[in-house]
Amino acid sequence: MIEELDNQVATLRELARQKDKVDARKNSGSPSPAAAMGRAPSERKVPHTMAITSGKGGVGKTLVTVNLAINYARQGLKVLLIDADLGLANIDVVLGVTPSNTIEDVLSGELTLDEVAVEGPMGITILPAASGVAELSNLTEEQKLSLMDHIDHWHADFDVVLVDTGAGISPNVRFFVLAVERIMIVVTPDPASITDAYALMKVMFMNHRVSHFDLVVNQVSSEQEAKDVYRTLSQVADKYLNIGMNFAGSIPEDPLLVKSVRQQRPVADLYPDAPASQAFIALSKRVMRMWQQKRHDDGRMIFFWRRLLNEMPKDGQPKDDQETTKE
Repeated sequence: MIEELDNQVATLRELARQKDKVDARKNSGSPSPAAAMGRAPSERKVPHTMAITSGKGGVGKTLVTVNLAINYARQGLKVLLIDADLGLANIDVVLGVTPSNTIEDVLSGELTLDEVAVEGPMGITILPAASGVAELSNLTEEQKLSLMDHIDHWHADFDVVLVDTGAGISPNVRFFVLAVERIMIVVTPDPASITDAYALMKVMFMNHRVSHFDLVVNQVSSEQEAKDVYRTLSQVADKYLNIGMNFAGSIPEDPLLVKSVRQQRPVADLYPDAPASQAFIALSKRVMRMWQQKRHDDGRMIFFWRRLLNEMPKDGQPKDDQETTKE
């Protein structure tokens, strides 16, 4: 199954490159979409993108995703949440949102992203997934390319894009993990969670050369427990895989977090002073600092917003800013 997926990824990359060439020929004599809308190309920013994933289910990755989104929205940032657990959606449940349409309608060609996207708390934009649709649990190459193309041509500017994937190492999970700039793995002190997180990192490194991960330890009794989990994973990963792992932070066990889930409200919104809420604030700051560092290139092709990324100089600074700096 791993070898088959690798072949699919290689094919997907080639299809994307071919389509870029075709689009370039088509647009060579016509204004860009941004220019047609009365904007300079540089006005559409490249969003910071991150996939929040896990080796094992039930570790709280959706809660991490949602509460990060709330914190960034509070800072005035434009946030997009993509529910990438396509067959078992739950972001809408956690946020108490009832979408009329889902990503399934985009993949079928019936609707656009604008027609599917819904507004969540604090003005967050949500791309909801379907629930109980087995066909979406393993996207075809054509569906993946279609989703990439829809997002790449979406005339909606975001500062932050958070992708809540499914758990494990399924083809869908691996596709979305490969599609973004940074990869956050959520783990708990449970030995099974730690083992599965290592398995996920091993597959991503051995088969796709992904060499950097950010780790969040959830449901901890103390910061020391979180650092012990990080140290265990980091030592094993460094010894056997030679990958880099950043300790992004930890989330404590908090009854108010459980209470907020039952009320379908983010703890960061409902109980801003709760220990978990304060931990999410600290986590959002650490993640933003990591984003603001030089964009890391480990040789993989980032799919989402790929044209914008390709237009960026190697140091990640917009071309207009570089020219201004030289003057």
